[in-house]
Amino acid sequence: MFKLENKKYFIVIYALLLSLFSAYFLYRAHFPNPDFEIAMFCILLLAGIVSIIYYTKKNEELHKVAFVLIMTFGIISLFLTPIVDVSDESEHFVRSEIVSTGELSTDYVPIPNTTAYGYETINSVDIFFKNAGTNVFNTNVDDAKIDYSPTYITFAFAQNPFYAYLAQGLGVFLAKCLDLNAIWMLWLGRFFNLLLYGAIITLAIKKAPILKFQLLVVSMLPLAIYQAASISCDGLFSALAILAFAYFLYFYKTPKISWKDLTIFYIAIVLCGLLKSPYLALSLLIFLVPNNHFIDKKQNIISKLCILLVLGIGLAWSSYATTQLANSWRGEFFAKNNVSASGQIEYLLSNPLIALQRLGETYTTALPTIVDRFFYFSNDVRDYSSTLLAGLYFIFICLFSVFYPVDEKFELKPRIKGFVICALIYGGVMAVQYLTWSPVGGDDVTRGVFSRYFMPLLIFLPFIFGIGNKKIDRKTLDVLVLTIAISFVSGMLMLTTAVKY
Repeated sequence: MFKLENKKYFIVIYALLLSLFSAYFLYRAHFPNPDFEIAMFCILLLAGIVSIIYYTKKNEELHKVAFVLIMTFGIISLFLTPIVDVSDESEHFVRSEIVSTGELSTDYVPIPNTTAYGYETINSVDIFFKNAGTNVFNTNVDDAKIDYSPTYITFAFAQNPFYAYLAQGLGVFLAKCLDLNAIWMLWLGRFFNLLLYGAIITLAIKKAPILKFQLLVVSMLPLAIYQAASISCDGLFSALAILAFAYFLYFYKTPKISWKDLTIFYIAIVLCGLLKSPYLALSLLIFLVPNNHFIDKKQNIISKLCILLVLGIGLAWSSYATTQLANSWRGEFFAKNNVSASGQIEYLLSNPLIALQRLGETYTTALPTIVDRFFYFSNDVRDYSSTLLAGLYFIFICLFSVFYPVDEKFELKPRIKGFVICALIYGGVMAVQYLTWSPVGGDDVTRGVFSRYFMPLLIFLPFIFGIGNKKIDRKTLDVLVLTIAISFVSGMLMLTTAVKY
């Protein structure tokens, strides 16, 4: 009965899941805007049906499917998400506007007639801040023209490299050139950021010879779409990490690795690692590649020595970024709250038992919080989340990662190595946040930790734990899994509708 050609059954499943998610979120929010909620439900229902039909026709070209689905639901998200409401989007927006002027290095300059310092931008940016978290129906930002009057903002994510804002900056630049209303600086910035994410994911899935479908499902995580369809550079970071993993899969299956592909692999890791330093450890994946897949011994040795170069670049940038990080409200926050990385390290070295306790908590009691935060949206003062979606998605991704049929029977040794690398990256992210956000001697290892930092690690799960039976009808299972994945994304968008409109 449930065959690929019987699209109607999967459409019914999607409609049912969307209806259940919508009813739950809208009932919880007491149906604040019924007309808009019905309209969004219809839009998402149509988008989901079209996506399912498109997949059944293009299921052999997963990279094209990924791009269409990411852009479809991403475009809905970028218009639906309120003004600079994504986590840290205000700061990302400042940097994007500055980059749109051609200023790649962001200067922290004295603010005229004051003793303070800040980053020079335009007044429209400040107007966005004052309307943060507001939807376009409750503000005049969508009607106002761009105000180019100079103003100064005390934060601009200057610690991030400029390339993280080129796409968003292009969108802001086009809005200025076309003399559009101010809101289009945000919307076009989000659009080009989404487009870049979709393009990189498309390349990753096309390049990967195995685990293509797994890459697609991970890239469609609701939080991933939400971040990609924002001004934030976290979408780019995730896409680059997934691209690096895809190239590793290519190396794992390719008898002769080219120097060009090795170069792209390391460039992706460096670009990703300068945004999230623990992900430089993705370079260790080269040790999982069979030795006979290298052209010769020389290439094998050089490819592994490149890890030292990658780490050197990462350390040099971290030193610079740490200095820039203090050029914002964070500097004052750290001073007032006794936050000091060097002080924290000294404290842990002086108290080894407490250090071991914190390490244990990182890999045990912190995990439920991180799982829940995969469905944590918006800024902290305007937060909305769903423990329901988090719990259901956790069950879904675990079942999918373990039981979905894998294209390759991975040996135990690379699985163990993959687990170690995954654990190192996870622990590295937790350690960085603990050192830079928790007060010296603090007992909260999840302070400053957001699940968006861990999204690329989900692709490790099928590689490490996958034991799926190849006898299962893959075509039918694929469309069912994709239907469920789309349902979660749609559920996230209905949550936004219920809470923000």
